Amino acid sequence: MQESIQLVIESLPYLLKGAVFTLQLSIGGMFFGLLLGFVLALMRMSPLWPVRWLARFYISIFRGTPLIAQLFMIYYGLPQFGIELDPIPAAMIGLSLNTAAYTSETPARGDLGYRQGAMGSGGEHWHDAVANATPRYFAAGGPRRASAVEPTALSAW
Repeated sequence: MQESIQLVIESLPYLLKGAVFTLQLSIGGMFFGLLLGFVLALMRMSPLWPVRWLARFYISIFRGTPLIAQLFMIYYGLPQFGIELDPIPAAMIGLSLNTAAYTSETPARGDLGYRQGAMGSGGEHWHDAVANATPRYFAAGGPRRASAVEPTALSAW
């Protein structure tokens, strides 16, 4: 029993360092993912079909591949093109890109009614889309934020 307590005490600095690392990755990945996801959500509401297609393509790629494969492609694949990243920035980029694909879907599902109502009342499409989507988008990110810590375990590979 005494040896177990001693082991925990000796390991505490490493555990705290890992906890800080996990929080940095999860908060940073969620923050940048929400920002990029908001841009993707606005792109999905665009009246221009190439912009909508580009957003849908991005979302289908990042939602259709496992996060571990995305992390491997960023960390091991980008050096093939001359872009070398340290492990922490590579993990942050991978988590952000993955989170963006999932969070962009949240407002896209519910905004159709808001857009139709705004257009029917003579509103301007983009102005009303941004004004209506912004507060609901960041509030609806809550369920995704709750699971932001889980994928950081994949960055330990």
